[in-house]
Order: sequence, then C-alpha cells, then structure tokens
Amino acid sequence: MVTEQGQFDAFSGQLSVVARAATQGFWPGRSGVSQTSARQPGVSLRSNNDAATHTFPVAEQLSTLGKFAFATLWLLVFAMPWEDAITIPGFGTSVRLIGMVALGLGVLAIVERGKVRRPAVGHVMMALFVVLASLSYLWSLYPEGTLVEAFSYVQLLTMVWLIWDLAPGVREQMHLMQAYVLGTFVSGVDTIYLFLSHEESVYQRYAGAKLDANDLGLIMALSIPMSYYLLIQSKGWMVWVYRVQLILAGTTILLTASRGATLATVVALAIVPLTQARLNGRQQVALLLTIALLVCGALYFVPATSWQRLSTLPTEFEQGTFTGRTIIWKAGWEIFRAHPFFGIGANAFRVIVSRVLAEPIRLGEADPAPPAHNTFLSVLVEQGVLGFAVFCAMLVALALSLRGMPPFPQRLWIVSFAVWIVGVSSLTWEMRKPTWFFFGLLMSQCGSVAQMRRLAPLFSRSRQNPFVRTARFRASGISSPKPWWTLFSWKHS
Repeated sequence: MVTEQGQFDAFSGQLSVVARAATQGFWPGRSGVSQTSARQPGVSLRSNNDAATHTFPVAEQLSTLGKFAFATLWLLVFAMPWEDAITIPGFGTSVRLIGMVALGLGVLAIVERGKVRRPAVGHVMMALFVVLASLSYLWSLYPEGTLVEAFSYVQLLTMVWLIWDLAPGVREQMHLMQAYVLGTFVSGVDTIYLFLSHEESVYQRYAGAKLDANDLGLIMALSIPMSYYLLIQSKGWMVWVYRVQLILAGTTILLTASRGATLATVVALAIVPLTQARLNGRQQVALLLTIALLVCGALYFVPATSWQRLSTLPTEFEQGTFTGRTIIWKAGWEIFRAHPFFGIGANAFRVIVSRVLAEPIRLGEADPAPPAHNTFLSVLVEQGVLGFAVFCAMLVALALSLRGMPPFPQRLWIVSFAVWIVGVSSLTWEMRKPTWFFFGLLMSQCGSVAQMRRLAPLFSRSRQNPFVRTARFRASGISSPKPWWTLFSWKHS
C-alpha cells in the first residue's frame, strides 16, 4: 500500500507487512481473485503471479435473525438525531420503541449464535458506572428521579452491548456511522424549513425535530468528523450525499446560534488539516468546493441575529455568565461540597439546585428546574467523587483504546472525542443516546482492530503454509464481507 499519496498503511510493523502481502491480489474489483460462497469455510486466493493458492477465512456472516436485529439497530441510530420529532402518547419517543425491538431481536440473534463477545475494559468501566448510578438510589435526595435515570442507563448500556455484538466488523460499524449521518438530514432539513417559515424554537434561534437548539447543535457537530470520514472512504453518488450533509450540518449549527456547538464545530473541523496532506488532488478540489458551498449556504440562510449572538462569545468568556450557566455551576459546587463522596443521587441535580439558587425555582412553575449545563459537574454532584472517578476512568479507558488504531480512524476518533468534550462542557449529556452511541461505536471499532492484531501472526503462518487450518479465523466472529484492511484504506472519490 502506498503512503502519503492517497493511501496509507493501516498498521505498522508486522501487521502492516501482513496487510500488504494479503492485499496483493485481494482487492475488490481486481482480477486474479477467486471468491467462494460466504457459506463455505474459506476463500481460495491466487496471487497475481499464480505461484500458489492460499486459503483465507471468510468473515462469519449474520444469520437472517441477526440481519433483522442489525437492521433495527441501524434504524435506532438513524432516529437518534431526531428522536424527539415523533412521540407516542403514553409511551415515549419512537426511538424507545425501536430500541425495545432491537433489544429483543438482538438477544434472540445472540442466543441463536450461541456465543457472546468478550467485553473490553471500556465496557467494564461503563457497566461499573451504571451500577454506581443505580446504587445511588439508596442515598438519593430524589429517589423517584434516580430510579428513572437508572433504568435509562441500563437501556443505554444495552445499546452499547448491541453495537459490540451485532457490529463487530468495520463494515457494520461504518454502516452505523452512515445511519447517524443520514439521520441528521431529518433534523437539519426541518431546521431550515422552520427558518424559512419564520418559526423560532426560542427567541431568534431555530431547531428542528422538536430538539433543544444546543442539543441539536452538538448532534450536528458530532456528525461532521463521521461524515468527513465516510466522504473520504466512499465513492460514487454517496460522496455527494456526505458533501451535502457537511453543508447542511454547518448551516444548521449556525441557525441554532449555539455558542457551545460552534466551538465544538471549530474543533470538528480540525479533522481537515489533520488529513489534508493525504488527500489527492481531486479530493482537495472537492473539499474546497464543499467549503465554498458551506460559506454560501451560511451567508444565504443564517440571519444577522445568529451572527450577533455568536459574536458575544469572547465577551461571555471574559465577564459573562454564559446565559446564567456560571450561576448554576456555583450552586452545583455548593451542593457537591455538602455531599462530596457519594453525591445526591443520579438525576437529582435539577431538583436540589433549584433550592439553593439565589432565586429558587419551583418545579410546579412553567420554567423547569435548570440542568447542570456541564456533564462533568453533573456527574460530580450527582454521584460524588466515587462516581466521578469511575466516569473519568471510563473516558481514559476509551482514550487509551485508540492507541493501536490505524492513523486515519485514530484521528477521526481523537477529533470526535475532543468535539464531545468541548460540547458537553456546556450541556448535560451523560445520559444522552448520542454520547453512548459514540462510546459504543468507538469501543467496537477498537475491538475489531485489536482482534485483527491478535490474529495477524496466525494469518502470516497461513501464507507460509497453504494447508494451515482456518478454524480459528472462522471462530473469530469478525463480520465483514470485504477484507478488513481495505476498510481502513483511503479511497479516491
């Protein structure tokens, strides 16, 4: 594979050598490749010089039930960026219904398969965090809310587990990224429609799909690195879908006039200079065209009121209160000092902080009690030092899992992680679905890479001995019809 010229080595060292040797004569669409049915135990590959025939494993395919389960998981991710748009009276959002169906089918598919993937360290830390949040019911100052929150955390952890078990291959993980990116079209188009109809969600701000403007802004900001990644990895007409999505995401964020989301977007755009040197000339021209269209869309759609609100960001940093957030943060810190070790219980921040503010907020009034507007402060106050330590350990485990990833996906996730950190610093997102989807997808992709690294020595021996048994490959559970290394490679659009 060629480095620095449109493609790069997915791995370094021994595995890189294996990948280069394996991709010779094993590239989709190239001649000299003989593929058998996916039901057969192996694929006979003949190199370009026809010197020898080697047998390589075919990825384990999902059963019919497994495909249905993955389809519902895809729908669940697709609906996340507009989850509040459809509400079922007496039940909840449509996302909840899809999630229940995905859980049922996922459990049945895993039972049918007869095995479960071994969890990673990050999953253990997530489970420990959920357990502590649930146990906080025992000392919670708002037990009813803590019980509801604990149930929500269990559902989110279940979603992470479904991603881990139903999307172990890079191909499936990219399908889930695609689902999230495509889902942003619904809320983005609705936002532009509301702007053209002069229907403000709040004063001089626009947000579609019945979402909060700040939440929608971060949802869109998180989609930018993913959309860019898919843009580089895709070809054909789908390339234009991702280009349009990038323009739509930028325009929507500006229409929300969310200052936190705008900062997160600036961080998200760091993915471009971090990868620009590896783009070919055609991709660079297309990127410049996309940026030009984004600027045109912003100038045409974004009103002056949005620019005025965004321009107050430096002043807010110097002497403002970030729309009252610093007042809430000070009140939250006082609550933490009174309950430092175990906190006040999950989901109790709103109720308790409303009592200690300079002007207490009554829950019966039209204005609800304020959230923490900072994910880290929310966890610290609600679960104390113990829960906050576990939460930080979970983030560290996720960050450390990126060390062994190929360069391009690694940069994708580093930038996405930075976008999330900046975005949730002004939002309460520890229980939001996009957060746990992001965590689950990151762990799943890191797990795929780690498993391939463990199998690399066996793969190398199979090339040296054409009669080596491939049972260990077939039992690996990696699900990807294409060779995994090609999915980490640059593709020219």
